[in-house]
Amino acid sequence: MAFNLAAPINSLGYGVVGLNVAVELERLGHSPALWPIGEIEAPEEHLDAIARAVARSEAFDPRAPSLRISYASNLAERVGRGPHGGLSVFELDRMNPAELSQLNALDAVFVASGWAKRVLAENGIAEARVTVTPFGVDRDIFGFVDRVEPGPTVFLNVGKWEMRKGHDVLAEAFGKAFTPADDVRLQLVPASPFSSEEESRQWEGVYLDTPLSGKVRIFGRLPTQRDVAAVMARADCGVFPYRAEGWNLDLAEMLAMGKNVIATDYSAPTEYLSADNARLIAIDRLEDAVDGKWFHGQGQWAEFGDAQIDQLVEHLRAVHRLKRAGELRPNLAGRDTMARFSWEATVRRLTGALR
Repeated sequence: MAFNLAAPINSLGYGVVGLNVAVELERLGHSPALWPIGEIEAPEEHLDAIARAVARSEAFDPRAPSLRISYASNLAERVGRGPHGGLSVFELDRMNPAELSQLNALDAVFVASGWAKRVLAENGIAEARVTVTPFGVDRDIFGFVDRVEPGPTVFLNVGKWEMRKGHDVLAEAFGKAFTPADDVRLQLVPASPFSSEEESRQWEGVYLDTPLSGKVRIFGRLPTQRDVAAVMARADCGVFPYRAEGWNLDLAEMLAMGKNVIATDYSAPTEYLSADNARLIAIDRLEDAVDGKWFHGQGQWAEFGDAQIDQLVEHLRAVHRLKRAGELRPNLAGRDTMARFSWEATVRRLTGALR
């Protein structure tokens, strides 16, 4: 089937989704024509498929279905005159008028989680128009790791410098959980093209201007997903104390690799998180989402109080106790959960709803 796709192709969240959808469309026998949003940045093994998709846009089928992958206020632009869908990721529980206008212009709305579908329903988007389309994991890159290496307990957070990601929370909890005598490490992959040098320095200081600075390693930008996967493979536990997420590819990938994880029990990741596959931070209430940069109170996100910090501290210590005792094991429940989430399933839902 011919399929018209407008999407970013890069190493950021939307770009990873766009890349995998484009590649999987062709692998399943479709003929995607691609209109890239922004500059193309793709792994070498996928460059030929992306080039073929871009070339098809020169003589595309205007009657074919079209899909735009972008933020919620940038979905209405379409290719051709076939059925038009939009796939968006959002973190808050309220949509603004611009977002609602764009969403209502679509023939089909795609979101990654049941949580997101409920948010849209509460904002007046009919449930019948919304298809839950969870994202997948590329297991050629993020493969299962069947061992726990000896040495210090290594905690890892992959997530850009942002209050929503909980960097303030993680720094505080790590400082409360451990002392300089504890054999632990905290590694961060936080690089973001949206943070200025000054903002990055300020965030780095949250972790480095502390007694535990010697335990912290902050990576610069990692150029490929394989580089990210290599860092994940050497970690013992992913730690993600976010206030809200639209999916969190990095958390899902660490689960697929069989890594132990600590995560907030709220928003879109509840689609795949459970007490069986993660150490969860329970949320008592929500608060207005305000960070002074991206969020200005449009909606709400999880409130982190003393109880949530205490939970995170105990989870960190529990993982370290198990590692010291030689009892930390690969997260088989996480691996098995994420086996149900594939890019093939994502694309089959997209094409099924847009026929």
